Amino acid sequence: METRIVYRIENPKDKGGMWYDGEGNFNPTIHLLCPNAIAKDFPMGFCDDHQREGKRWQSAGKNIENMNQWFSREDAENLVANGFHLYKFEVTEWYEKEMEILFTREGVVAVEIIPIDHVWVLSEN
Repeated sequence: METRIVYRIENPKDKGGMWYDGEGNFNPTIHLLCPNAIAKDFPMGFCDDHQREGKRWQSAGKNIENMNQWFSREDAENLVANGFHLYKFEVTEWYEKEMEILFTREGVVAVEIIPIDHVWVLSEN
């Protein structure tokens, strides 16, 4: 079976992300935790793609470089301080869009927490 690696920042308690909670309800956490975030104004509307084939699809980055495009080091630190983690998922079900990739929880075959220091350089103070 073919698999794909995707990256997502989420809360491990409810598997909610930056714009939607784990149940798919709009909850723009990013605006509260990262008011100056790079990605806070990205159009992340819930659409038919998120409900394809009777399943719930969650948003992720196509590659690790996407995380630097969506979140700054400060954003990542704020999110981790508030219980979020950066995850690397290996999935069997995905749907690629222009700016993101969607995946299902049923298709997750492996998951790993990625320390933010592996993605963002520590700021010099």
